Amino acid sequence: MSIRPTDSPLHRRTVLQLFLSTGLGLSLAACGGGSDDQDKDQAPALLKTRADAAVASGLVGVVLGLVTPKASSVAVAGRRRLGQSTPVDAQDRFAIGSNTKAMTSAAIVSLAERGGPALSLPVSQVFTGAHPAYAQVTLADLLHHRGGLPAFNGSGPEEDTFLAALAADTRPLPTTLIARRAYFARWLLAQPPAAGVVPGRDFLYSNAGYTVAAAMLEVRTGRTFDALFDEALVQPLGLQGSWRSEVPGDRDVLWGHEGLPNTLAVIEATEEALATKDWLDIRGPAGQWACTGAAYAQWLRWHVLALRGERTPLPQAYVRDLRAASDNRYVWGWQTAATPKRVLLSHAGHVAGFMAEVVVDRGGDFAIFGMSNTGHFAADGSSWVLKTIDEALVDVLKQQSIAL
Repeated sequence: MSIRPTDSPLHRRTVLQLFLSTGLGLSLAACGGGSDDQDKDQAPALLKTRADAAVASGLVGVVLGLVTPKASSVAVAGRRRLGQSTPVDAQDRFAIGSNTKAMTSAAIVSLAERGGPALSLPVSQVFTGAHPAYAQVTLADLLHHRGGLPAFNGSGPEEDTFLAALAADTRPLPTTLIARRAYFARWLLAQPPAAGVVPGRDFLYSNAGYTVAAAMLEVRTGRTFDALFDEALVQPLGLQGSWRSEVPGDRDVLWGHEGLPNTLAVIEATEEALATKDWLDIRGPAGQWACTGAAYAQWLRWHVLALRGERTPLPQAYVRDLRAASDNRYVWGWQTAATPKRVLLSHAGHVAGFMAEVVVDRGGDFAIFGMSNTGHFAADGSSWVLKTIDEALVDVLKQQSIAL
């Protein structure tokens, strides 16, 4: 038995590696462009054209969005499910996979600024019995993927190891989400760190790190991470969305699809997935948020404004660190990369049947994103889905005369 992977290891394929190689190039000169009103008028039609083209290239459904300091534009195309004719609706919520991590980070930083658990809180002060190697690993380290914890994304044996430990445990197993998350954290922190990795120092992309971070908050506050997330992020930023299980349910109207263009399969609940659903769902803070294109555009618009120096509901330390991060760093759920003209923040997400990616100009000139109910990763880390989305986003930036 294995737990379905939620993401591809970040080091195998950062979004900018493909995004910057799809044709925009680093020598594209700024062409001046029209007025803000003209850009606002052109963007919706351009996004719709590119969304339709992406569906024609094989995506089942897609949302594309562009955010500037003056306006946000979103377009949808495609179908909710293969074999059915119902089109994607603007109110459909797409799973954004590991793009959830920036939201989780912002919520935890916000809670710390409001007097909640400090970002410097060591895991050893929350979970007794942790391996000595984790003694100085902090809440912030986990969110920066420097906790030394294994990936838990399908790239190694750790999922099966954990499920074997569950099967061998003769005690009654926890029956609530909070208790399951704490159980997992205690078990994981008792294990030795990944080979060759120094916890608190070395980068190792880990969904488990975000799960443990959420568990730390729950233990310290006695409240569910869902409630804390809503209070610290969703309400202040005026976002709309929901936690979506990796295992499809009866209430789902938007279905995920996985595979190559001519062999796409609908992701449906299997007996194996249903048997592990309760444990899959503990990883929500690492990658199980779902939202509409408009809601994600709203999330990004706060970033564009904050990065330009305007006051927003985003936590101050979160914004400060994003503005100060050097090239090729992972900070609060974002990967940085410097081009000759800009520093860009990016992330890609993958949960079974869905993919999402985003690129934000750190100067606050723009943010651009794509989400699809189509997923795929090849063994080498490449993805025709992300390539299709990249080509659409690149073309939008070209047409808007935005240079990288």
